[in-house]
Parts: sequence; structure tokens; C-alpha cells
Amino acid sequence: MSNFKGLAHIGLFTEDVEASKSFYMNNLGFKLDYETKLDKPNNAWSKIAFINLNGMVIELIEPSDKTLVKKGNNGSVDHLTIEVKNLPDIVSNLKTRGITFETEVPIINEKLYNGVQIIFFRGPSGERLELFEFLGR
Repeated sequence: MSNFKGLAHIGLFTEDVEASKSFYMNNLGFKLDYETKLDKPNNAWSKIAFINLNGMVIELIEPSDKTLVKKGNNGSVDHLTIEVKNLPDIVSNLKTRGITFETEVPIINEKLYNGVQIIFFRGPSGERLELFEFLGR
């Protein structure tokens, strides 16, 4: 199995690739790796942008058929998690940018990995995002 190298990227549908790029880059520190527009049969297209945060690569996909954004294409992903340090400070900063969270403060779970704190929020196309911090590491 040595030919398998690991996770290459995670693909997320978005209604507006420009808005999503701006959200992830300006609020969460991602950098743009690559972008293009792919033409498909029957005058369809997809705008694609690969963004990167320390090796975590997300492929933002804006299809010409916007109904794919909410229902997906194959399978489903509940949420995307980003590991952080100093979660309360990050939450405070994101709140000043107008981002709302599912809970007022991070949730602490001492049973998971001997202690973590997490909080969930939504991206610009409704995708569920989690910020995750190990405690005591």
C-alpha cells in the first residue's frame, strides 16, 4: 500500500467561489493554491479554487447547476474541522467579523483525546465548520 500517500484535498460545493475564497482566506488564514474554470458538456461549467492552510487543502467547487450545492453529488460530509491554538481568542476575533457560532462559547469535552474544546459555525454556502483545540498539549 506504499503507493497511497494520504489525503490530497477535500471538495466542498459552494454557491459562489469568490465569496468562499474570501471567507476562508480573510477569516481563517487559507492561501490560494490554484484556480480555474472547467467547461463541461451541455454548456455546464464549474469554477474551481484550491485553497491551503498548512497542508490542509480544500477544493471549492462552484457548479453552474446551483442545486448541487445543497444536495451534494455523492455521499455527504457532516463537517470540516480545523485544528487551532487559543480557541477563545480566535472565536472572539471571528465574532468581530460577524461570524456567528452554534454555541456562545466553545464546548469542552475532557473525555475526547484527554481534553479538547470545540465550536461550530457555518461557511458562506452553509457548510458546517468546526474549530478544534487539544487541551494540555
